[in-house]
Amino acid sequence: VSKELEQLFLSETSLYKDCKFLLAVSGGVDSMVLANLFISNKLNFSIAHCNFQLRGKESDNDEIFISKWCSENNIELFVKKFTTEDYCNNNKITIQMGARKLRYEWFEDLIKKEKHDFIVTAHHLDDQLETFIINSIRGTGIDGLVGIPDNTNKIIRPLLMISKEQIIKFSKVNKINYREDSSNDKEDYLRNKIRHSVVPYLKSDDKNVLLKFKTTIENLNSTKLFIEKVISNLKDRIFIHEENTIITNIDLLKDLNPIEFYIHELYKDFEFNYKEILKLFESDSGKHISSPNYKMTKQKNNLIITKIK
Repeated sequence: VSKELEQLFLSETSLYKDCKFLLAVSGGVDSMVLANLFISNKLNFSIAHCNFQLRGKESDNDEIFISKWCSENNIELFVKKFTTEDYCNNNKITIQMGARKLRYEWFEDLIKKEKHDFIVTAHHLDDQLETFIINSIRGTGIDGLVGIPDNTNKIIRPLLMISKEQIIKFSKVNKINYREDSSNDKEDYLRNKIRHSVVPYLKSDDKNVLLKFKTTIENLNSTKLFIEKVISNLKDRIFIHEENTIITNIDLLKDLNPIEFYIHELYKDFEFNYKEILKLFESDSGKHISSPNYKMTKQKNNLIITKIK
């Protein structure tokens, strides 16, 4: 197990061996295995730990544990305490969403300030399966089915194709200490219900379910890459760039089939709802719709996108 996991890890990090990394470490088994792999492979990294102050003394003990580990291993550590509940209440968002937003905003600020090349997280194959199930339940497209991307912009996830079971076995063989998060045992979150009830049932029914799921994700990623290439070529053909605007002829859009799929894929980066765009087709000239950062206006038989200042 140790050799297999190490080889998978190396295959994911070999391209980045000369980079400086910022590891997101909670103190749990996944992130502590990740940190130990970075040490054993002599990679250049620092650690970032978020104290969300959601579990009282337990949260503080996580911070103490990581601080001690970093001191013993001579690893640079960054810690930030968040008033997570206040932030979520003020912004009317869930704890999970708020914690994720706070975490990644801080990570992005850190890598700019400290000149790291990449953020590294310890997401693994079981996380990927849970995300796939959650997104399927909520209704999603190809992006949601692909789940957690392996590498995106400044984030890499070298354990993404490694199972939780492999990670736990690796920690035991290599005597890696870690912290248990009691909130992971509660079933009041959808992800935890799936983790403790749905996934174990799937594994009991088919012991190779994760291996088969891994193949599914690889196939979906190939499909996603194909779609992205098709859409990119289509944009080159029908998007006209003039000064600070993008112009598209509505008749060209109406010829696309299935139109709902193409409209969604063409305009998702602008955060427009494809149903609103289709309504705009039939609206009077001068009508417009808005997203947080863009405005789309119908002018005669064209759609014109401008950035909102």
